[in-house]
Amino acid sequence: MDLTYNERDKTPYRRRIAGYARRIFGKQEAGIIVLSIVLIAFFYFRNPAMLAPLTIVSILRTMAFPALIAMGMVQLMIAGEIDLSTGAMMSLSAVFAAKLIRDAGLSIPVAVLCSLGVAVLVGLTNALITVKVGVPAVITTIGMGFIVRGLSYSFTNGLPIYPLPKEVGIIGTWRPLGISFTFFLALAVMIVVQILLSKTRWGSALFATGGNKLAAQVCGVNTDRVKTISFVATSVLAGIAGMLTMSQLPQTPGDPIIGRNLELDILAGVIIGGVSFYGGRGSAVGAFVGVFFIQLVRSGLVIGRFDSFLQAPVLGLLLMIAASVDVLRHRRSEQ
Repeated sequence: MDLTYNERDKTPYRRRIAGYARRIFGKQEAGIIVLSIVLIAFFYFRNPAMLAPLTIVSILRTMAFPALIAMGMVQLMIAGEIDLSTGAMMSLSAVFAAKLIRDAGLSIPVAVLCSLGVAVLVGLTNALITVKVGVPAVITTIGMGFIVRGLSYSFTNGLPIYPLPKEVGIIGTWRPLGISFTFFLALAVMIVVQILLSKTRWGSALFATGGNKLAAQVCGVNTDRVKTISFVATSVLAGIAGMLTMSQLPQTPGDPIIGRNLELDILAGVIIGGVSFYGGRGSAVGAFVGVFFIQLVRSGLVIGRFDSFLQAPVLGLLLMIAASVDVLRHRRSEQ
């Protein structure tokens, strides 16, 4: 009798294990993790310094800023929109805060709040033009990126704003576990956003808005408000990232080149992490892992003694591949 019981029990158990394995390894996040391990092994054989503590810490520090912004971008893209002005927003927030501290004599907290207010204004403007006027988000945010970056250079005449009080660099010099405060902040924000996406009405509203806007509206979701909040959240996170970058640059804190070309890293990381261009699909964990993968490739090419000029074309190729996979998956789901 025991034998019969055990035989009956084994099959469902095995099926459950197989089901769990398929769910885990069928996710794009798992695929990126496996590919990251393969790349680490490849770069390690090219140069054992790939697994040196200093290298690992450097990768985690470097990924912190795009990962923080990606936590806003993942929500925005799930809602069916995109923001390509985030790198410029980093620059403006840092420059504006530095100028208020040095030239206007404001205290650091007040300057930070004012700079975040500018980030909110930029996010609201992106949302107004995209959601209300109907201009595609790609056009709106590229244009906003030019405007914001231009303002940064105008405020500074193209030169860094310094000197600033030593207190500006307190957070920038804080190294929990030898890494950086920004990395742990990005990690904490990732956990919060993942919970919001998977366990709350806000997450349901995001997925509904990006998956089928008309159906979401019929169900009572205010899709315009969802997109507006997502635009503002992305812009604010970019502003925070800019000021945190400033705090790590003691010699040139208010530098207008902060965040230059970072939009590609953020976008590539989010797409590689499984967030769809078409909206309605993605996760904070996937975006975080995707950003890590991008920085791993960048650092690995340098440490593996490849031509440093390969970074840009390799990054562009990865983005094209990830976007192609997303398009093919979208077509398959529509069939």
